[in-house]
Amino acid sequence: MKSRNVLIASAVAVTMLATGCSGGSSGGAPKLKLEKTTIVVDAFPAIDSAGLYIAEMDGLFTAQGLHVKIVPVTDPPPSTQTLINGQVQDKYDITAGDYVTYIDNELEGTAKLRIVAEASSLQPNVLTLLVKGGSSINEIGQLRGRTVSVNAPNDIGTLLVDSLLVEHGISPKQVKFNNDVAFPNVAQTLESDQVSAAFSPEPFVSLDEEGFGIEELADLDQGSTQDFPIQGYAVTQAWANKYPNTLKAFTTALSQGQEIADTNRAAVEKAVEVYLGVKPTAAAFLSLPTFPLEVDAARLQRVVSAMVRFGLLPQQDSSFKISSMIGS
Repeated sequence: MKSRNVLIASAVAVTMLATGCSGGSSGGAPKLKLEKTTIVVDAFPAIDSAGLYIAEMDGLFTAQGLHVKIVPVTDPPPSTQTLINGQVQDKYDITAGDYVTYIDNELEGTAKLRIVAEASSLQPNVLTLLVKGGSSINEIGQLRGRTVSVNAPNDIGTLLVDSLLVEHGISPKQVKFNNDVAFPNVAQTLESDQVSAAFSPEPFVSLDEEGFGIEELADLDQGSTQDFPIQGYAVTQAWANKYPNTLKAFTTALSQGQEIADTNRAAVEKAVEVYLGVKPTAAAFLSLPTFPLEVDAARLQRVVSAMVRFGLLPQQDSSFKISSMIGS
């Protein structure tokens, strides 16, 4: 098993040196006439949305003339489906979720989506495969014939676990998947032997290791998915066309929040304390992703390629260009 003690000690040292929340400025009156000044953003409650949380905490949205309500949705695929089903004005304006879901929804043809900002890219120990404390499984090869949990079928977890298996010479068909284990239930599911290993992100990784003695079998930031793009923000094309100035105001403030998140660990820790309910002592232990400032089509195209490679998309979709979904 991997030990996170070195990472934890380093995080604590950095935190002790950092002071304040962000030092970000909310200055300046809004320059655009906004078509809509109150918007709702659904955001899966994970560390990936730290830039969004910081932008709200530091008044960066307010400085752009926006009132942003962040709704912590616990099931990204249905919330995205709500968005693309045309219920935007009734429920959500913008969604924060993983790219696998966005690409699936786009290619299903149910609606046209626009990816307006990136949220996170993978870094060490942010997304992991966990086992219970004292498990007899200490190598990836021992997962043949075993059950691995993910939180949704054919989603980002499936893709990353498939990549890990293939890198270690195992066909994903040699592993059984339990597709509906929510992250807060991972520790209980492992300890009751319902599954042999479980996909989990921060902050649940650190919380389960500290609270339940769960152990890390493998870091998913390796091989073909190293530095992999994980989550972003999307709207429907129709919404983007109807509210261009509102969207610009949102992405401007979000980019400022992303920059703070990517350079100020203390600000991220404060954000996860406020929005995810993580205690300060636990927040100091968290491994962080990177928080990109711009949408990079070449980087996001890796998701399409991986989905085709691991069977989440048919070969006929290998020519799909994610640039068709990108705009501001």
